[in-house]
Amino acid sequence: MVKRGIRITAIEKGSAAEEIGLASGDEILEVDGHEVTDELALTFYLAGETISLSVRRPDGSEKRFRIDRSEKAHLGIMVEEFQTRTCNNACIFCFVDQLPPDARPTLKVKDDDYRLSFLHGNYITLTNSRDKDLERIIDQRLSPLYVSVHATDPGLRTWILGRKRIDDLCGKIAKLARNGIVLHAQIVLLPGINDGKHLEKTVFDLYGFYPGVRSVAIVPVGLSDYGQAQARLKPVTPAYSRKVIRQVAVWQSRFRAQIDWTFVFLADEFYIQGGVALPGKEHYDDFAQIEDGVGMVRIFLDEFEAELSRRRKARLSLNGTLVTGKLFFPALQPCIDRFNNKFASHLKVCPAENHFMGKRITVAGLLGGQDILTALNARDAGDFIVIPHEAISRTEGILVDNLSLPDLSKRIGKPVYSSGRTMRDFFNLLFSVGSGQSAVSSV
Repeated sequence: MVKRGIRITAIEKGSAAEEIGLASGDEILEVDGHEVTDELALTFYLAGETISLSVRRPDGSEKRFRIDRSEKAHLGIMVEEFQTRTCNNACIFCFVDQLPPDARPTLKVKDDDYRLSFLHGNYITLTNSRDKDLERIIDQRLSPLYVSVHATDPGLRTWILGRKRIDDLCGKIAKLARNGIVLHAQIVLLPGINDGKHLEKTVFDLYGFYPGVRSVAIVPVGLSDYGQAQARLKPVTPAYSRKVIRQVAVWQSRFRAQIDWTFVFLADEFYIQGGVALPGKEHYDDFAQIEDGVGMVRIFLDEFEAELSRRRKARLSLNGTLVTGKLFFPALQPCIDRFNNKFASHLKVCPAENHFMGKRITVAGLLGGQDILTALNARDAGDFIVIPHEAISRTEGILVDNLSLPDLSKRIGKPVYSSGRTMRDFFNLLFSVGSGQSAVSSV
């Protein structure tokens, strides 16, 4: 069997790699005797000052190189992207299986790769992580990791994941936590399946691994109009949300008293759906699970207030429309009302219903371009449109239904802007447009 390495795709001019004779097309097999099969491992093992490389040339010959990093700190190579490890489960609520046929292709990749969990915060199940993988995670300090648990009862977890065999989840968590790897756990709550006493068992089993398991996020199951999940699963309702909030609040108070840490968190959607006020900033500790919709609205409200107070009162010629999902609309509308009052503007907020995936999908990040067009139809949208930044793919610049900002701008006949990555970006955009300055649109 031919040993697999990682292929060099480009060499920077004047770099250490160029000086020793490395070239595009070479494969790095080992660094200081350690096998490297992806960029993550390569970066880890290149940390030393003096490095020995084993390289396979395009003609199949192998050669060893030695590099003194003290002279040139930057090696100067680009390497191929690693092949994503995909999921070997068949979860009964799988988001990918609920996508419309014409959804953005990159959304259809069922990744379950601990490298992507470490790099980007993707959630993994650990079902395809072998002892060798766990050893690598520990050896290379790939921490923190984000783990989809759903249930710690072995039989229930196996059924939820659609597996035939039980996996040793708690054994894997114990090994990682014992060796200093921090884990953030996720529970997708399925009414009537993993809630109630099952939820209590899962939370307290995970609490037993604290501080290795640093936090637990409970998020509501999302049900689109596609796939089998909508037929076999129950949706989360306002009454159900309030019930879960009451149950979890007792545990949160207990954990606060014991470890001065909330530990288990509910997604914002539970509070908004249930009509319950969001907790304060101190409740969310270090906001470790904000990308899972835990504390995202709280951060928005607090940062909006801070930015609004920071800006001097002025008159802005703003007549435009902000489009958002139905879930976030009740939080955004009062903020924009205050903005309008302070700056004598005429901004409007338009809640868009999700027709592309289904009306039960209410988050802004899954709005399609056609949903936005439909929501704006027959409305006086003003001079420009602002859409949620999180609805746009960071790498492709398109929405879930493959439409881009230029597509929307062309169809509407007006500039369409992304709200920006930060609150300061959002305010800067509005001030730029309101003062007549050019703003980046349709990108």
